[in-house]
Amino acid sequence: MNRDHDKLPGPSLTQHFDAPEDYLGYFGWVSGYSADAPFLNDAAERFTRLTSAQRAHLGRIALGVFLDPSNPAITLLDAPGVAHLPIRDAATKPFRLLHAKVALLGFRHADNSARWRLRLIVSTGNWTRQTLEESLDLVWRIDVDSEMLADPGSEIVQACADIKAAHGLLQWMAGYFDTRLLSAAQQGRRSDTEHAKHQLDSWVDLCSRKEQGSTRFFDNRNASLLGQLSEQINACGNHGARNYLAMGSGFYETAIDQGHLPVVPGSIIRTLKSKFLLTKNPEVDLFVNPQACQTIATSVAALNEEGMAIRPAAQPPSTFGVGKPRSLHAKFLFSANYRENSKTCNRSWIYLGSGNLTAPGFTEQMSASAGNLEAGVVFAPENLYWEEEKGIESWQVVTNLLPIQWIAKVDDSPNRLQPGAGMEPRDPSHTAPPVAWLNWWGGTEGNELRVPDLISDDFVVLDPAGGACPRNEAGFQWFDPQPRQVRCRWGGDSESHEGDLPVVDGFGRIAATQLPAIGLDEVFWQLADFPLPPDGDEGDAEGDVGGEHGNENSRGKLIGSSSYPIRQMMELIESIAAKQTDISEMDWNLWCLRLEQTLGQAKECSVVKVFRGLGLNPLSPLRHAAFRPAFAETGASLAGQLYESTLIRIEKAWAVEHLKVIGEQ
Repeated sequence: MNRDHDKLPGPSLTQHFDAPEDYLGYFGWVSGYSADAPFLNDAAERFTRLTSAQRAHLGRIALGVFLDPSNPAITLLDAPGVAHLPIRDAATKPFRLLHAKVALLGFRHADNSARWRLRLIVSTGNWTRQTLEESLDLVWRIDVDSEMLADPGSEIVQACADIKAAHGLLQWMAGYFDTRLLSAAQQGRRSDTEHAKHQLDSWVDLCSRKEQGSTRFFDNRNASLLGQLSEQINACGNHGARNYLAMGSGFYETAIDQGHLPVVPGSIIRTLKSKFLLTKNPEVDLFVNPQACQTIATSVAALNEEGMAIRPAAQPPSTFGVGKPRSLHAKFLFSANYRENSKTCNRSWIYLGSGNLTAPGFTEQMSASAGNLEAGVVFAPENLYWEEEKGIESWQVVTNLLPIQWIAKVDDSPNRLQPGAGMEPRDPSHTAPPVAWLNWWGGTEGNELRVPDLISDDFVVLDPAGGACPRNEAGFQWFDPQPRQVRCRWGGDSESHEGDLPVVDGFGRIAATQLPAIGLDEVFWQLADFPLPPDGDEGDAEGDVGGEHGNENSRGKLIGSSSYPIRQMMELIESIAAKQTDISEMDWNLWCLRLEQTLGQAKECSVVKVFRGLGLNPLSPLRHAAFRPAFAETGASLAGQLYESTLIRIEKAWAVEHLKVIGEQ
């Protein structure tokens, strides 16, 4: 398990999406109030180790994202591999704002598909460039991998409980959002993305079997964050009253009257005292953004009388450097016992999460009218100190980890603090369309964009000029080259909506760039690299269409070492058989997808044309049981049926399905 969650390190939120060494990002969920394409592109590249162009070429979803419905749509062209999923029905959403900032990421080992790692990230910041460049935020993270479950200690079983709880929240969210796109496929194939999502679920299930005790992760679906705070603190194991409390928030209650005393900070103090978690006369600091602290700006004197000192948030120079001011956006509580003769933060605990110190964020249970959907963690860091001295590492000092300081204090002089703007709900802008995608269908008599579900008469596909495409029984006629996404309109004149829908190609790739034609050499390399993704480089767009012996790519010839087309093809068939007999059952669906896509790209290569001329089906040996893994030897198993249907589609693409089987008289 990654133990850095006790250190709260890292200036860049995107760095927490980095795949571990020897691992690749497989699938992950992300939720938050807002996000933007620059952040998500960076996060997806770190997660998958694939560039934007490679992800666009691959055409699968790596990250499913839930955001507050007020966010404008982020398309797969904006951030390839990232699906910004729309809410099904904004009118019936059970929360005021979706505000929980959580990511659950699944990684698989590059060489051993049985090895995996799960990562849980809880952030106070949004998934935006502004968070990276301007905000003062915090993040908490844990990692659990498959090898840790063999003999898990107390830290691991608790981390498993946290992952189970976070996954439960994300699955609950999925019930209110349109996740159909994750199952997008054509011609009876199983979605590559859906397979990856199910794999993530299976890893979480393995973690869930090991979880023990209470979870540090919690949300406000059934009770407010404040209502659960005391129980979460006691679950950390350090009981008793503390004499110091720091509170910080990116937003506070909106100012109503001059001198109006904000309710939430006082409620937190009273609750902690009533549960014997705070002494009768504690030292309390309230940390604010001086340029935008809402009702705090007009309540300094009243808060001082209540025993709270108002302080500007600190910016640890060890993290952000000097001369790069950032605005407080983090939401946190920190409490510990202070003694003059000790530098140790005794019995310390920390809350951080999405919940601002406002009624909708902290003291209200989630509801459609009054409470946001919030999530956070409460944990007890060990070996935490008030200040540095010999033998104490910088990451152990609380002022290097949290935006707190005890030098500057704000008095009630005019203009020292500014209220700034409050945080109000915005109208929905990204809601579910009647269909989640359109299927591309290329035919000899014209191309079509087919709909996967029934649609009403008011659903219209718009051509590049903005005109309505002609409609037929299957969908809509399309007179231009295959698009990655198309503009659609639905809802009629009374409530008309428009949005960009991704197009799924014949291989089930979502909003993908065009596949180049390739020769047998490149077929070999793309299959040999499995389960690594195929190269996204377009290379020679003409591939091997006019070549004599096969395409020689930048990695050099392997298949094609012989100048005879028949031997070239047989070498490829033998290499496929050798590879696929060692494929694990867990990877079989992905292998069949890779096989169909890669061989489909070679349908016009010169070697395939030679076999057509000979009247032979070069793929026929792949049906032999000896060329297949034990679990797919025959059509009696689902894996075998999937394989055989894949071969049929490849044979049709190669136009060899009716030709003689090799070895027949």
